[in-house]
Amino acid sequence: MKGRQRNNRPGGSRSRPAGSAGGITRRDFLNGTLLGAGALLLDLPAPMRLFAAESPWDGYGGTGDYTLSNGNTAEVVSTGHALRDGRFDSPGTTISDTGEVFDLVVIGGGLSGLGAAHYFTKVRNKDQRCLVIENHSFPGGESKRNEFLVNGQLLIGPQGSNSFVVLDDPDVPGYDIYQDLGVPRSFSYQSTSGLKKSLLFDRTNYGFMLWYDDSPSFGYFFENSASGGTWASRLWSAGFRDVPLPERAKRDLLAWRNSGKRYYSEDTFEPWLDTMTYSDYLEKIMGVGPDVARFVDPVLASSIGLGSDAVSAFGAYQVAMPGFEGFPGGFTRRAKTADSDWHSFPGGNDGFARHFLKRLIPDSISGRNSFGDIMNGKVDLARLDRPENPVSIRLGSLAVGVRHDAGPERSDFLSVTYVQGGKVRRLKARSAVIASGGWVAKRIVKDLPGEYRDAYAQFLRSPMLVVNVAVTNWRFLYKLGLTACRWFEGFGFSCNIKRQMIIGGYQPALDPDRPAVITFYVPFYYPGLPARDQGIKGRTTLLATSFADYEKQIRQQMTRLFGSSGFDSQRDIAGIILNRWGHAFVNPQPGFYFNREGIPAARSIIRKRFGRIAFGHSELNGHQHWLGAVDEGRRAAKQVMAIL
Repeated sequence: MKGRQRNNRPGGSRSRPAGSAGGITRRDFLNGTLLGAGALLLDLPAPMRLFAAESPWDGYGGTGDYTLSNGNTAEVVSTGHALRDGRFDSPGTTISDTGEVFDLVVIGGGLSGLGAAHYFTKVRNKDQRCLVIENHSFPGGESKRNEFLVNGQLLIGPQGSNSFVVLDDPDVPGYDIYQDLGVPRSFSYQSTSGLKKSLLFDRTNYGFMLWYDDSPSFGYFFENSASGGTWASRLWSAGFRDVPLPERAKRDLLAWRNSGKRYYSEDTFEPWLDTMTYSDYLEKIMGVGPDVARFVDPVLASSIGLGSDAVSAFGAYQVAMPGFEGFPGGFTRRAKTADSDWHSFPGGNDGFARHFLKRLIPDSISGRNSFGDIMNGKVDLARLDRPENPVSIRLGSLAVGVRHDAGPERSDFLSVTYVQGGKVRRLKARSAVIASGGWVAKRIVKDLPGEYRDAYAQFLRSPMLVVNVAVTNWRFLYKLGLTACRWFEGFGFSCNIKRQMIIGGYQPALDPDRPAVITFYVPFYYPGLPARDQGIKGRTTLLATSFADYEKQIRQQMTRLFGSSGFDSQRDIAGIILNRWGHAFVNPQPGFYFNREGIPAARSIIRKRFGRIAFGHSELNGHQHWLGAVDEGRRAAKQVMAIL
């Protein structure tokens, strides 16, 4: 899963600058940046200087190798919108030819692109070379980490893509790549034995939202005008007793959660589910009221981008939402108090990105080929792009043009142009995999046929904000007996402290009086608006909101939730990092997944090779997860390598 706030002077004195940790500061936000961001998002001209590389819009980036790459930074947004506006296509553009020729060029250095490059290494001839072009300053896409140093303790949180299961069965799809990467099949986690209270910690930042949520350590906050609010837990096993919800809502929620009925008898239930939205399935097929959709919408939006009014019911089935227990592979009532079978590296799925990096360019990460060294070693970015590398990764480079030299059927080469350091450069490639998002693919493939363009027009996307808050202690949570929280008003909808994986020298203490990271996944969804408009509104909000305003919202929300148990935002917050992902999720509407009456689904068209170009990005899976992303990249690489 991927499935994806503040003011200049929040009240009171500060022991450290807002958004900082270890003495690193940010400058005050400039109101002009807000205007620039809003204009860019609304497809209006805006001065590019407003998104300078060191704009305080980015906020604090943490410490370590990932400092300058937290989400879509201002520089990435600026260059991306210049591409969107056609600024690199003008006849007067000066293009420098590098003279390079690569057998494969991969556009995008996320897990799809790294998976494509890894496939290349498995089948390449001795002299064949591959180049990965990546627009961020660090590879991995959304599979990256944030790092803090608080009171001498290194803390790690995810930037986006998160959670996995161990693939230990050779007959299970993905086993081969898991084996190739050398990812362990068992892990060590922080010990809870030293705590005086018995607490359950999710090992991920997702499971507590719905799938493993019936624990007294996972709390729900209900607003109360008289007392400010009350906490409740174990909603499902307690039948929502003493919870301030209407009785009809309680009955419907329990029916939704507990139903094992199969609502369609034919074996072709999957295409049937893809004919309707999840809200239609809930209300018209299951017969529950709209309170169920309101309850599940933020969870669904955190998993697949938008809420139940926009997403295909098959998409909801694909991410294990309730209501499908009667179908093979559907949701099961898995809530429990023991450890789940889900795992998460400290930085989310950055662990897979780092393993790919070590396999592709062994000396790019210091140390040996051990799990601890791969996860904890320093990354030497200078080693990523060298002529002697079979696979090179060119960072800070945005691909702006890919074209067959003489048409898709006659060309021996592709012309690839990219922007690096403000200069437009060109090289040649014998093949290409487009592993960046579809919103980029449709703009950079200059000879893309209309069939593909029409298919890409059906791909809608929404943003996600992932916030990591480093705290000097979490005793305020300990007093409440909670490790994960959900609420229904205000900033975001949930947060948690996960039980961290112990890797080599990375062994943070699980102690209420020691530092920790609290992670928020904040979706943007607006029920009632058309899906396309929801995505546009979400991106506008995400990019037009200042770091200072987000900080204010975060501090206020945490005070509302935890102030009564001793939380003090000025004393207890050591640092805040925002990871803004403007196109985090594809939003699979009804009809996204399956061909219908001889008409192919849009993703079926995009999966076809176009001359020397193949498309392999995570969106094509619908539910974007690490293995689906890798598989799409590998499939595309296989398609083009077959013609070399």
